[in-house]
Amino acid sequence: MQYFKQVFRDMIKYLKSNKFIYSVLGIFLLLGVWQIGSMFMHEIMLATPLQAFKELFKMVQTDIFWFACWITAKRAFAGVLLGGIVGFVFGIFAGLNENVRNLFEPIRWMVMSVSPIIVVGIAMMWFGMGTEMVIFIAAFLLSPIVYVNTIKGIEMVDEKIVDMANVYKFSIFQKLKHIYIPALVGPLSAAMTIVITAGMRMIILAEVLGTNSGIGYEFSFAKTDMNTPQIFAWLIVTLAFVGIAEYLFFKPIENYFLRWKS
Repeated sequence: MQYFKQVFRDMIKYLKSNKFIYSVLGIFLLLGVWQIGSMFMHEIMLATPLQAFKELFKMVQTDIFWFACWITAKRAFAGVLLGGIVGFVFGIFAGLNENVRNLFEPIRWMVMSVSPIIVVGIAMMWFGMGTEMVIFIAAFLLSPIVYVNTIKGIEMVDEKIVDMANVYKFSIFQKLKHIYIPALVGPLSAAMTIVITAGMRMIILAEVLGTNSGIGYEFSFAKTDMNTPQIFAWLIVTLAFVGIAEYLFFKPIENYFLRWKS
């Protein structure tokens, strides 16, 4: 209960800050550039903001819209969670043991270097077309980001503190709780935005190429029908997903752990 009260206080503080005001101004600037661009391009290529929001208003009144959003939200949550857990666990092992890190290095390099399109193709062969494929793609491509930042966080720990913990015979779990995990808050917080935005891109890409449901599928369907306002309406929905995930979910968690660290 205390956590949610603090989240609410943080939200109120943010809404009153200059950062929020300039963010709103930035949104209006973006809409202005979008409107100007639509004046110089054919409507089949770029819908106006008004057309996109009108289409979005019609879409939210349908069951198809809410079903697509629900499916994509579940996939995004599962993919980011699985990728985060895998990257964090392997990052802990690699950060604490240099030999393990060297062992994992070729795998890390391969995963971060392979094209997402290739991963999609392989996932379609392994899992077929559906939710499992989408979750696998997101987790596979996001886990190295968490893995690398976990290692960097462990490397930032002062060796003198570790030596002192050894003198007092701290167990590995005590070291993790009191030394390493607090040190990981900063690097993992910095990676959070990348994970959220990249995760959403991966989910949408996978849905476009290999599913029959979700936001990506509906986007692909609108593109096939050359329904430009609907295409940009789904773009707005995607941006809203990322904004909600980052500022209403992950940001409060980040602030909570930063306070815990201090």
